[in-house]
Amino acid sequence: MKKWTVSILVLALVSTLALAGSGKGGGGGIDLSTVRTVSGPVTAVSMQQGQGHPGFTMRAEGGSLEVHLGPYWYLVAQGFSVGVGDQVAATVADCAQRSGAGYAVALQVTNTTNGSQVVLRGENGQPVWKGRRRGGGQGGGSGQGMAPEKGKAGKGGGTCRGSQIDLATLQEVTGTATAVNGGLGTKSNTITLNAGGQDYAVALGPFWYLQQNGFQVQGGDALAVRMAQCSDRWAAFSITLTASGQTLQLRDEAGYPLWLK
Repeated sequence: MKKWTVSILVLALVSTLALAGSGKGGGGGIDLSTVRTVSGPVTAVSMQQGQGHPGFTMRAEGGSLEVHLGPYWYLVAQGFSVGVGDQVAATVADCAQRSGAGYAVALQVTNTTNGSQVVLRGENGQPVWKGRRRGGGQGGGSGQGMAPEKGKAGKGGGTCRGSQIDLATLQEVTGTATAVNGGLGTKSNTITLNAGGQDYAVALGPFWYLQQNGFQVQGGDALAVRMAQCSDRWAAFSITLTASGQTLQLRDEAGYPLWLK
């Protein structure tokens, strides 16, 4: 009798895991029996605003692996960013609807290059963003703020370290943004500022920091930028949208990034 009871309990447990593994995970069901941790460099990124299923490709043990993440808005809300060349460690599982050695669904990812990290799915494979409002606010009683822990912006975001900035070159320049290179899937968030016929490549800060402060710059915007030279580019201390007067402070007077404080 005890033997039959144990067998029934085992079958029930297997059935429960199978049901959990078949839960939708954005790109399809999750096969929890294949959960594993992979690490390696990112070779390609597919992320942009409005994209429903962003992800990245990495070089892992066994070859190239395409990793599906979650909604773009959720990644922004969690302050997660990744760029080509970044080193990542990801807990992943196979997708029941898209089997194959070259594709996996992420449960959580840590970017060891810039320190950002994101939890995407629970132990049962269910997406953790369900019930949360877009935009990173509080949703369903479990929403989280826009920014990651301070100090985790690290090397990303087109930043320059304070020791690399020449404070003797600090100046305010007014002009027009002729190009904007930024977003969750870009490693450097920079603008090209044309002032008096001269182009300046200006590093701003991490994408999550701009998003948290509700600041957005577009090509054609008239700007006033307080900046100093840093290696082959300029580092913005503050940037002001001339039309609206909105100003975003990026660094203190010593050149230290405010998003790291």
